[in-house]
Amino acid sequence: MGRAYALATASLPGTTLESKAKTKNHQRITIMITGPSSYDSTMTEFNQHWTSANTKLAPTPLILTLPDKTSMARAQFATLHTALLAQQDTLQTWAVDVQIARGEVNLKKAALLAKFNLFTTLLDASYQGTGYYAARPLAPSVTDGKEVFLKPLGDAMKLWKRMNEGVAPAGVTLPLVLGDGTDQGSYASLISGLCFAYSDLEGKELDLKIARGDRNVIQTRAYAAMKMYREGAENKFVLHPELLESLPRLSPLPGHTPEAVNSSAILEGTNQSKVVYDASTESTLARYELRGNSGDDYSDEDAVVIATNEPGAPREFLTPFGLNQPGAKVALKVYVILDTGNEAGSAAMFVQRPASVQLAA
Repeated sequence: MGRAYALATASLPGTTLESKAKTKNHQRITIMITGPSSYDSTMTEFNQHWTSANTKLAPTPLILTLPDKTSMARAQFATLHTALLAQQDTLQTWAVDVQIARGEVNLKKAALLAKFNLFTTLLDASYQGTGYYAARPLAPSVTDGKEVFLKPLGDAMKLWKRMNEGVAPAGVTLPLVLGDGTDQGSYASLISGLCFAYSDLEGKELDLKIARGDRNVIQTRAYAAMKMYREGAENKFVLHPELLESLPRLSPLPGHTPEAVNSSAILEGTNQSKVVYDASTESTLARYELRGNSGDDYSDEDAVVIATNEPGAPREFLTPFGLNQPGAKVALKVYVILDTGNEAGSAAMFVQRPASVQLAA
C-alpha cells in the first residue's frame, strides 16, 4: 500500500475531544477514512462541518496550518476535494486502458499459440528423426508471462528459418507454409505485433501507477488537513460545543467487524451492472455501499464508492460504472457499514460488457 493508505488507516490517539464526540457520532451515520474509496464522503463531511464552523466563527474564518507550514482555507480544501475526484476519474480511465491493452495482448497470444501448434504438427508429420525435430521448442501456456511466452515463439521462428534454408524431406516443399497459409515472415510479423502490444500494455500500466501516485499525493494532503482540523478543534470551537459534538471522525470507533452479506451481479441491458444482496442482520447498520473499479481484479487501492443504499432501501444497485465501451469489465463488492464506521465487503463480483455491443453514447 502507498503512504496515503497507511496514513488513512492509522487510528488517532485517544483524546478528551474524541470522548466528547463519541456518543454523538455513534448516533449518526458516520463517514470516515477506511481506505482510498472513503476519501470522497469523508471530505464532503469535513467540508460541510467547516462551512458551519466558519458561520459560527464569523467574521474570522478557520484557517489551518499544515505540518509542511502551508495554510489551508475551506475553499482550498474544497478545491483539493475536486482535484481528488478528478484524479480518481483519471485513475479509472487508465485502468480501463490497461484492461483493453491486456485484452489485446491476450488475443495476440492466443493467435500466435495456434500458429505455433500448427508449426509443431508440421514437425511431427515430416521432420521426425532430424536435428530440426530434436530442436523443436515446447509450447508455452497462454497464461505465461511475457518472457516465458515469447522465448519458445522466437525459437520456433528461428528454427523455421533454418528449415527453409535446409534440405526438404520427401513430400515437403520449401519454404514451409502452414496449413492456414502462414509463412515464416508472417509468423515473425505476428511476434513483432505481440511485442508492440506488450510495450503498449507496459506503458499504460506505468500511466496507471503514475495516476495512482498522483492520487495518493492528494490524499496525503487531504488527510493532513482533516487531522489538523480535528487536532485544533477543542481550542477553536471551545465556545461552540455543538461543533465539537458533530466533529467528523477519521477512524472507526471501537467495535466488531460486521458480517459480510452475500451478493451477486449480472449485466443488465447492454451497459449496466445489476447487483442484488442479502439483508444484513447488524443492529447498528448505517448503510450499504457498492464499491468497484475497472479491470479484472477487485482492488482496495483503486476502488471507488459507486452508490449508497440506506438500510431500508430496495437491496439492489443498478449502475453503468466502468461499462462505457464494448469488452469493458468491472469488479464490484457490496460493503456493510456500521454506525461505528466498521465495515465488511462481500466476495468480489465481475461484470463484463460484450465486445460486440456498440459503444454507448
